[in-house]
Amino acid sequence: MSRKEIICPGRRRHLPEGFGWIDHRLVRENLIDNYSCEALALYLFLLTVADEDGVSWYSDAAICRRLRLVPEELGSARGELVGGKMLAYRRPHYQVLELPRRAPEKAFRGALAAALKADNAEAESGRRQPVGTDGLGVSLYPSCGIYRRPDDACDSLPLGTIIAAMAGGAR
Repeated sequence: MSRKEIICPGRRRHLPEGFGWIDHRLVRENLIDNYSCEALALYLFLLTVADEDGVSWYSDAAICRRLRLVPEELGSARGELVGGKMLAYRRPHYQVLELPRRAPEKAFRGALAAALKADNAEAESGRRQPVGTDGLGVSLYPSCGIYRRPDDACDSLPLGTIIAAMAGGAR
């Protein structure tokens, strides 16, 4: 494991009183990939000049001058951010919004439901071994008859199936 090295200790960054922040989810969740350079420059500018509620009163002319944009480029960049729910705009005010939250719960539940459906289809087809446990000497199904679970029962799933579901889809 490499050790962190502070290259210029005398110029180490400290958080000033009026500090704005950039949410790491912008990069972690690949939101940054959805916007042009002009839109990202506008977003960064507005993050740094906005008050604690994310509101900025900079005029379009001042923003164009600071970012070296023509009004059409500013309008396009603003449209991208408003369309992506990153920014609200009502002339003359801009408001940087909380980053949109993904709905992992719905995706996760859908993937788990698909995994259970596939697992149940295998059970109904006469398969005796749960997915992912071949050759492990493990069986969740009884030794005789076809396994049928009541609708209110909770099935256990192989860890690999759960991890695959969390990663965006069932195997």
